Amino acid sequence: MKVSERLEKIPPYLFAEIDRKIDEAKAKGIDIISLGIGDPDKPTLAPIVEEMHKAIDNPKNHDYPPYNGTVAFRKTASEWMKKRFGVDVDPDKEVLANIGSKEAIAHVFFAYVDKGDYTLVPDPGYPVYKNATIFAGGTPYSMPLLEENGFLPDFDRIPEDIAKKSKIMFLNYPNNPTGAIADLDFFKKAVDFCKKYDILLCHDMAYCEMTYDGYVAPSILEVEGAKDVAIEFYSHSKSYNMTGWRVGFVAGNADAIKALGTIKNNIDSGTFKAIQDAAVAGFNVDKKYIEELNKMYQERRDAMEEGLKELGWNIKPSKATFYLWLPVPKGMTSEEFVTVMLEKAHVVVPPGNGYGRYGEGYFRIALTKDVPTIKECIRRMKEAGIRYNG
Repeated sequence: MKVSERLEKIPPYLFAEIDRKIDEAKAKGIDIISLGIGDPDKPTLAPIVEEMHKAIDNPKNHDYPPYNGTVAFRKTASEWMKKRFGVDVDPDKEVLANIGSKEAIAHVFFAYVDKGDYTLVPDPGYPVYKNATIFAGGTPYSMPLLEENGFLPDFDRIPEDIAKKSKIMFLNYPNNPTGAIADLDFFKKAVDFCKKYDILLCHDMAYCEMTYDGYVAPSILEVEGAKDVAIEFYSHSKSYNMTGWRVGFVAGNADAIKALGTIKNNIDSGTFKAIQDAAVAGFNVDKKYIEELNKMYQERRDAMEEGLKELGWNIKPSKATFYLWLPVPKGMTSEEFVTVMLEKAHVVVPPGNGYGRYGEGYFRIALTKDVPTIKECIRRMKEAGIRYNG
């Protein structure tokens, strides 16, 4: 049976390919260290697990959940937005529960994109932005994230004819894969651009709580008038070590929330109510848990950056996410470098071009291993003669 044309346009999903390479190497008896996928290596925070134990035994949680999320979840999400960012969102009209932000990000394209429409997506960027555009019948237009611009897109370089045909712009700060950050002045430029061209501005905030050295990530909804055009996607996955639980929320423009909710109503049946109860505990968790996690990631960041400096890389300390975005040695492509890392050092890292053509020449490291393992990675790289020669 022939698959749809849209499916034939989608490249193999990057992380599925990484898993395949890991399995092949392990089948050969090779001891692999994977720094590929951004999946926290620590368990879900204890208060959340404790709440889940209680919630799963409650028979009231065993039926279908409300499509837009439980009242308690939406209300607590709204309260968290006010406490964290000083932003007011109506829990009934401006908040929508999702099955992890990946699901909601993919579905928003179906709510707004028709054949012939464009979307403005960061490159390099989370692959779902581009692929979901294609699934919806639209055309993704790459906004280059260049090192010389701090990995921020230059809105002035977007052709006006493309802007006029664009329905959605996606941003993501703190950024995956680059680790870059953005301030409110940049967000205001984005809001103004999207108002000018009547574009839905979608901001992926999956890494908002994963910050270091005193940096605090702002919300795009802090910009005056942002709710006229913007929605923001939040996930419990990284902040609370809940990647497998699949829960988060979207907040912002009421019309966009309603449109996305209509798509979801016809495709999924919501998140298990017990998980939403546990997620409420996440919103209310003592700040010390987040601080301890960030301290751990900062120690890993420091260990990795120190080791890479010894190997010739010029490192600018990352202030957010648990990713490092680094250039490959001169004379090598991204894929050639990650192949050398796998075959000679037995360390898995994803190639930059897996996140878009402007990611060529880079690779990403996920700080999802402890400090001794990170030091072992550096030792293996030294032993294999892997150095940066820029």
